[in-house]
Amino acid sequence: MIWPESEQAGASPFDQGEAPPATGALSTTFGGASTKQPFSWTAPLGRGLPLLVAQPAPFVAPSFDHVDLLVRHVVKRARETEGLREGTTRRWLVAYHAFRRYLGTLPRSDRFLSGDGRVQRRILEDWIAWMRTTGLSRNAIATYWRSVGALFGRIAREGGMLNPLLLVPAPRENLPQPSYLTRERAEELLRFVANRQDISALERSRDLCLVGLMVMAGLRRQETLNLLMSDVDDGAGTIRIRAGKGRHGGRDRTAYMTPQLQTLVRSYLAQRRLHHRAHPEFLTAVRRDGPMGLTALRRIFSRASKYLGVRLTPHQLRHSYATFLRQAGVPDRIAMELLGHKSPAMLYRYSHVLDDEPAREATRLQLHLDT
Repeated sequence: MIWPESEQAGASPFDQGEAPPATGALSTTFGGASTKQPFSWTAPLGRGLPLLVAQPAPFVAPSFDHVDLLVRHVVKRARETEGLREGTTRRWLVAYHAFRRYLGTLPRSDRFLSGDGRVQRRILEDWIAWMRTTGLSRNAIATYWRSVGALFGRIAREGGMLNPLLLVPAPRENLPQPSYLTRERAEELLRFVANRQDISALERSRDLCLVGLMVMAGLRRQETLNLLMSDVDDGAGTIRIRAGKGRHGGRDRTAYMTPQLQTLVRSYLAQRRLHHRAHPEFLTAVRRDGPMGLTALRRIFSRASKYLGVRLTPHQLRHSYATFLRQAGVPDRIAMELLGHKSPAMLYRYSHVLDDEPAREATRLQLHLDT
């Protein structure tokens, strides 16, 4: 540790009741790399000793091979201790490998690991510019940035270092109002699935049930695929969502069926029994006694998109469900519980106001006038 000169000379910097700025360095070692961690004095607490505040050390590492090992380490820890889903950490890795590919185009990519903040800032700014030249959208660039930041942030925290991505303002993404289906469009989608004649009765009833779960109960894509038979109670009209979206294993909630959805679920369950499906997953594959896969789900939306002439996604149906709840007069607090949202801001992002609604709702105001 390096102390201020006044301390080394035996004189206290607090003799006059003041705490002049002072800096020094604490030695720290992380992953085999030894660094100097700066510190600074703050004003004394009352008449006692001053508070020693450690500032993060610059981000350093011996090599990118070393960083690769640390990346694998923090990904493993994020899955095991934070309960993050594999899809989340997979996005981190895709973004990190994209960053590594960019560094491979530089003559001295190892300079990024030297701890020089000016060099790190310049490399990161050039990375953003490089991504733009490759044709990536603003949203994709922002997603890559957040993912790499999540990795380096965890590595930096474990080593008492500064996340280098904090040296550069994060690129902004376009946040257009997410799309949704009108009630008429949702009904058209359900009719298309219900009237398909090129598939079996089992597949038709399953597909209709799946779309119904999304547009009439607000389930996410993966939540539908994760459902077990024990999660669905068609008699009580309840759907148990286990470990929905969120950190630390996700959040449990209960979704509720409309009478129409109960009918779709019962029709599907009858076809499932008729075909002697015994696996525990709720949604079944068509040609085997096993769970429905993501490819089959994507195929449903691909065919419906071609028929309706618009691009359909599972998440559009969730936005549509939130909008239908608002139009039905469901209180925001109840809608938040049904959708699994933690904040009204997220609910407002999902629930949309149709173009003709303001004018229609404005006519509902009536005052009693004495004539």
